[in-house]
Parts: sequence; C-alpha cells; structure tokens
Amino acid sequence: MKTESLLFLFFRRMRLPLIVLISAYAIATVGFTLLPGMDDQGNPWRMSLFEAFYVVSYTGSTIGFGEIPYDFTPAQRMWTMVSIYLTVIAWLYSIGSIISLMQDPVYRSGLRRARQSRGIRSMSQPFYLICGYGDTGRILVRALSARGYPIVIVEKNREKVDTLEIEDLGVSVTAFVMDAQKPDNLVTAGLRNRWCAGVIAVTGSDRINLKIAISAKLLNHTVVVHAHADTEDAAANMRSFDTDYVVNPVEEYVRRMDLAISRPDMFRLYQWISAGPDARLSRTRPVPAGQWIVCGYTQVGRAVAELLERRGMTVTMIDPNPQGPGRPSGTVAGRGTQAETLQAAGVESAVGVVAATSDDADNLSILITARDLNEELFFAALENGFSTHALFQAARSDFVAQPSAVIAGYMLSRLSSGLVEPFLASLMEQDDDFARGLLAKLLRHQDEAPPELSSGRISARRSPAIARALEAGIDVPLGTLLRDPCRRDSRLPLEIVLLRREDGDILCPEDDEMLQIGDRILMAGRSRAARAVRPTLDNDQTLEYLLTGRARQHGWVWQWLERRAKDTGSLGTH
Repeated sequence: MKTESLLFLFFRRMRLPLIVLISAYAIATVGFTLLPGMDDQGNPWRMSLFEAFYVVSYTGSTIGFGEIPYDFTPAQRMWTMVSIYLTVIAWLYSIGSIISLMQDPVYRSGLRRARQSRGIRSMSQPFYLICGYGDTGRILVRALSARGYPIVIVEKNREKVDTLEIEDLGVSVTAFVMDAQKPDNLVTAGLRNRWCAGVIAVTGSDRINLKIAISAKLLNHTVVVHAHADTEDAAANMRSFDTDYVVNPVEEYVRRMDLAISRPDMFRLYQWISAGPDARLSRTRPVPAGQWIVCGYTQVGRAVAELLERRGMTVTMIDPNPQGPGRPSGTVAGRGTQAETLQAAGVESAVGVVAATSDDADNLSILITARDLNEELFFAALENGFSTHALFQAARSDFVAQPSAVIAGYMLSRLSSGLVEPFLASLMEQDDDFARGLLAKLLRHQDEAPPELSSGRISARRSPAIARALEAGIDVPLGTLLRDPCRRDSRLPLEIVLLRREDGDILCPEDDEMLQIGDRILMAGRSRAARAVRPTLDNDQTLEYLLTGRARQHGWVWQWLERRAKDTGSLGTH
C-alpha cells in the first residue's frame, strides 16, 4: 500500500472524529469570546480570540493553569466546566478512533508494507528477491544471508513469515505478506530496483512460479531469474520465456543417480558442488547391477524405474494400485512397508530398493523392513519433507533425494557465478578419470566442505593492473593469479576450473596459459580465498612482484635514490 493510500485511509477514518474535535474547540472558543467578564477595576471585559483559544487549550487538555488574565465571573466558570467536558469527550472519541485505526489489520499491514518499501528503495547493495518461504526458501535465505546478501521475501502465508522473527540471520531480511503471482506485488518488493540481483521462484505451485518468472522477465529485462518446476511441461514453458535457470527436482535426482551408476567419481564431484552449503563429499557405495525394487508409482518412482531399465537392470514395481494407468506388468500390490509385499517382489535376490512413495513414514518403513530381509541391498529413498531429514540419516540410506535441498543446492551453485552452468556442462562431457583428478586438486586445499565458486574478468575496469600490463606487451600467465600476493612462492588455496574466451571455453586450464583481455575466469577453492586475488588484479606493484620477484619501494626518498642510481650507476656509488 502506497503512502498516499495510507494518508487517504487515515483521513477517511478520522474525518468524523476530527470534525467533532474541531467543532468542540470552536464552540468552546466562541463561547469564551461572547461571555462578558470583569477586569481588576470592575469594568466589563471580553476575551480576544487568542485568549479564548489559549484558555480552551489548557482546559481541554485538563492542565488547568488558572483564570487569566482576570478572575472569571460565575458565568465564565460555568462555561469553563462546559468546555472541559465538551473537549475532553471530543478528545476521548478522537483518541479512541486513532487507537482503533492503528489496530486495524488492513491499516497496520499497509503501514508495514510502506515502511518496508521505503527500506528497499534505500538499499545500496545487491539483494535477492525470494518468492516462497517453504523448506527451499528457508535453505536459500540461510545460505544467502551467510554470504552477506540482504534478502527480500514474498510469502502469502503469515505463519511462515512470522518464523523469521526468531531467526538470527545477521543481515537485513524484509518479508512481505502478499501474493507473489501479482506483478504489482513484485514491483513493491523491489523487482525494478537497480540493486535486485536475482529473482528466485520457489513457491509450491508451478503455475505461480511460471507467473513470477514471466513477470520478472517482462518488468526487469536484466534480472537473473531462477525458478523451480515439478513437471517437464512447466519447465519447458519457463524456458520459453527466457528464464535463466529452471530446476526440476525429478530430473536433477535422476541425473545424479545416473552419474552414480555410470561415473561414480563424477557423481561425487557434481554432488559436492551442487548440493548446497551444508553438503559434504559423499562416500556412496557403488550402485550394483541386477534386480531392483521400486516402491511407489510416483513421478520420482517412474523416472528412476525408467533410468534403471535403460541401464540394463530388471525392475519390479510395488504400488497400492497395480492395475492403475501406466503401471507396468508384474506390479506387486502393496506399499512395500510389509515383509510379505517385499518378498513377493523378490527382495531376497534383489540388489537394491528405491523407496519413492509420497509419504516419508512409508519410505522409512520400506527401508527398515527391506534391511531386515536383505542387509546387502543398496538403499535409495525419496525424502519428501525436510523435517524428517534426521530420520533418513539415522536409517543409513545409500542415496537420498530431498527435493528442497536439491533445488536449493542447484540454485546456490548457479548464483555464485554465471560461469558455473557452462563449467558443469563442460565437466559432464569428461570421463571419470578427469573428475577424479579434479577432485584430488580441490581436496588439496580444503576438507570435505564444498568449494566456494567465484569468478572474475580481465578488463580495464575489473582488473586494471593486469589490463595495463597486457596493453604494455607483458605476458601474464594464468598461474600468477594463484600466487600469494605476500609470498610469491606460496600458492593460494584455489584452482582455476574454467577459462572462457570468445573462441571457446578451456576446462581446468594450465597455469602457463597466457591471459588475454576479455577473459572470464571461474575459480574454486577454500571459502573467501578468492579475495586474496584482488591485489593482483588492482595493484601494479603487486603484479610486478608476482611476475618478477622484485618488491618496489614507493616513497619519494626511494624514487629519488632510484633516479640517482641511474645517473651514477648504482645506489652505492659515491
């Protein structure tokens, strides 16, 4: 609600109370000017308009300074009592109306929204607009706030927004209680603000996410849009409107399981980079080949069954409705939570079980029951809600998919840099040996926490020192960026994983690759380590030290000594 609308609502609600208050003061003031008084000489005297209003002001507020400038006559004292009751009642009525207005949910909501809008207009650093504050939204808010980004949330469920009151996020978080699918609401939340770095649509509805993506692209052509889609049709529709990043958790789950089957080291690397801030390098068992049991003919269950069959495995489906549309022949009736059902599906001779029902309690029950029947099974599970995460960890699943974590991890990796997507696309074209080698490089610099991805550009504005050196004809090897600016023989805990040029991308380039103007670089390494590269990009003396080993002095005394040395041959000549 705009400020103009709030003022209109205020004066509309307060119109009658203000009329009553003004009328009461007017009547009391006019009465005092009409009633005759008596001065100290006994002569008739009447108050001026100013004196009358002054008396009404202190009597109406019950302050009571006294009878001035002369003692009142009985008639004036009688009118004083009338004025007191008249103005006090008018004040009580007016104050009560104001209190009632302040308690009105519509007015309070509008007042809060106007205050939040002013705060967004005053922002002076990049922020993210997150639409939807469910499990995925919470993960994204915590991760982005940990990186220091202000957050704006649009969520129409007040109960979810109220949980932010107890969150200690350390950065500015503005939450609007309104419907994100309305374009005007997105504009109110800062969509057109020049500091809006990205719009993230993670509501529980594909239709709403699509509307958000369309609105964002039409109202702000430069903003980067990330959207979640549960179906292939919705994902294709979002991409047709140039949505920058669209994640389908089912597609992502199947992609990761396919990598785990065919290229386990590539899976570990991809999962490590794309699984979110709390991810750790997995130690997944090799996915065995043979007979599999898939419990639940859900979207995930169907997709996993199709993947396993493409990989040459035998799949038996368990579903409460075995005769339903699309069910494969041989589907066993049941939920998979009972031993009889799993035995009918051949659990004793199976190599793996996939618990993919829409109920987390059933999925946990399937895993526990199957483990009792065959301890050697490979256990894969779908974790529908994030609240049961600890239970799935305790159940010791070999492969768990949590849609909220998958979506958040996918988006967070892409939020780091626009080079992450082409890097991962190039990485997927490599074999397992390449992935194993890159894993070994990255693990030299850190523990099992995922590497931080950051990017830079070689240009006069972004890296002036290197740009000046290149324009002067000086070769600058790529490995120069990885040297410690304080100790050139030491290497920063970083690796350059992608070099993008107009003529093509270079995946994991060698240190002796020469930099060129226009190069874009993606680095991966220890958290905040990329900040140490900044002096190399900006400072000519730092770059010269890293290239030559010579640390130049900058004071005017040293400059004078250098000039004298050139004239005499050396600094030590006398």
